[in-house]
Amino acid sequence: MMALLRSRMTMYVLAALVTVGMVATGAVGLFTMSSAPAPKSPAPEGSQQPPAPAPEMSEIGEAPGDASYTDLGQQCEGGECYRLVGIAAEDLDSEEAVDTVYDHLLDKGWGQTLPQGEDDPDDVPTEQTYLTNGSVLLKGSTDPYGPDTTAGLMLTHAQPPS
Repeated sequence: MMALLRSRMTMYVLAALVTVGMVATGAVGLFTMSSAPAPKSPAPEGSQQPPAPAPEMSEIGEAPGDASYTDLGQQCEGGECYRLVGIAAEDLDSEEAVDTVYDHLLDKGWGQTLPQGEDDPDDVPTEQTYLTNGSVLLKGSTDPYGPDTTAGLMLTHAQPPS
């Protein structure tokens, strides 16, 4: 056996086998790296993804009492979409209409968000607060958003969609 290891021919064969083995494993590594998916690169400036659509009217359910809702459509600006909703109520002024909707949604389990530094909802005008059900944010407005409406609502996502 020792004589065999001292032979030049054996050394050439061993050197050739080691070289072929190294080249083969390198080729397998390169092949594996080239077939792996490339990491996502950030989108070039100016090619942003379109914003998620605004929440649907069904999120707020049926209008309370004698009031009715009118979907005034989705609008998008600044990478965010929102839905405008008109409130029509013949026997209520705009502030009463917003209060009626807020009370109706609070009774259904929605939460109210007050401006920073405020603790009591009775001390804050309703149109300065927000309602949320965890996924949708609703803001009332005493300004009507459309013809034949008494007041308005704006629906948007409570958190930016991922």
